[in-house]
Amino acid sequence: MRPYAPLLALFVVACGDGADPSSLGSRSSDPTSETAPAGAQTAPPSTNDTPPTSPADPAPATDPPKDPSTTPPAKSYAQGPSAGCSKPTGAKGLQTKTMTIAGKTRDYLRFIPAGYTPGKAVKLVLGFHGSGGTDTKARDMFALEANAGNDAIFIYPQGLPDPAFGGDNRWDPTMGSDDYTFVDALITEAETNYCIDRDHVFAVGFSNGARFTSMLGCYRGDKLRAIAPVAPGGDNNTLPLDKGQCVGEVSIWEGVGTEDPDHIPGAELVRDHYRMANGCATTKTATTPAGCDSYDACRSPLKSTYCTYPGGHAWPPIGTNAVWSFFSKT
Repeated sequence: MRPYAPLLALFVVACGDGADPSSLGSRSSDPTSETAPAGAQTAPPSTNDTPPTSPADPAPATDPPKDPSTTPPAKSYAQGPSAGCSKPTGAKGLQTKTMTIAGKTRDYLRFIPAGYTPGKAVKLVLGFHGSGGTDTKARDMFALEANAGNDAIFIYPQGLPDPAFGGDNRWDPTMGSDDYTFVDALITEAETNYCIDRDHVFAVGFSNGARFTSMLGCYRGDKLRAIAPVAPGGDNNTLPLDKGQCVGEVSIWEGVGTEDPDHIPGAELVRDHYRMANGCATTKTATTPAGCDSYDACRSPLKSTYCTYPGGHAWPPIGTNAVWSFFSKT
């Protein structure tokens, strides 16, 4: 483990829009109906964000994934601090930002903690909203900043409207999609302008954002330390983790509700893939919080933790504390 303690993280979520609009600069508050009571960490009512399948479509992924025997050797965990460690302190707090990717304007929020100090490397966390969500809703749902204190910079990207889902903002987990280019650019921008511990870059996501987070762990495993997908859903078509095209390696904390039947099969597919990819045994040990198990004998320093919790398709009450605890100890 490197000496650079702080973290930089990215999130994707579908949560209630509870942020103070005045804190978001010139962007107006989200007008959709996906709202949550103040302080709540709940998602909108349960919906299946997976496209309908035709009789010709393969059955959902209930079989165990193919053993990823082609997994590359363990990556180096000595990437060190980013080039931005030499930059002076800029604006802090919540920032409303845009960048152009493939000719389209992409929105995101960036949060720099008040105690950020140039030259002291911190974690980077990316947070991804679910179908129909926004960058603001992701921030409200995950609610990780208070737990992190001054130890992480957070980025909340926003997906693009998808006509197949009524124009809801969504993520495209297909290999080579522009969403991966967006993530690459966000990480590069952060590392260029801020002091990031490049060995501690994380991603968290909910629902459609969790599916994208699961694939980020595959296609960008050389850039991420760990992922935390919650209720990813999907099958071997939308979660092609078994195709042998993954790079690097990541630890994983995953969760799904016991009353979320549309997303349990996808969650189990992701669980089984990363258990095998991380060289873990089939045996597991109960851990905290209740409902969580850590698989035994994973290849060091990797971890694979799988959690179930009472309830349906929502960000769990255990989510915020459990995810940050996992990131901070990984």
